[in-house]
Amino acid sequence: MMLRALFAVAASATIVAGVAVSGPTFAQAPTKTTNSGVYTAAQAERGKKVFATSCTTCHEPSRFAGDAFHESWDGKVMKEIWDVASGTMPEDNPGSLKQQEYADILAYFLQLNEYPTGDAELQPGAAPMAAIKIEKKK
Repeated sequence: MMLRALFAVAASATIVAGVAVSGPTFAQAPTKTTNSGVYTAAQAERGKKVFATSCTTCHEPSRFAGDAFHESWDGKVMKEIWDVASGTMPEDNPGSLKQQEYADILAYFLQLNEYPTGDAELQPGAAPMAAIKIEKKK
């Protein structure tokens, strides 16, 4: 599987005048911040329920709020939290939640930190999460 992924990356590069030019990249600059209203209140409520049933055996909600949250995540993109949550949690069965449930949990974390809500839900996936920078609440 790893070899196939490396081949795909190599195959997407094109040599132009001796310079490798790669295809599209997912490393995009964030276009929004956590202060932009990137989740809905209803989504955060769903996330609170999923967190209660899937996460509280190991984690307290306070671990994801206030100084503890900001010391770990300020200045980073939401994709970094997404990667940890969707790739390593729950510890006894990593990646076992639905993609939407991971996004809902992250919306709950934003609500815990009193970020403003918006009209659209936080979308699951690496690309949507990479578009959002985490900043302290204004």
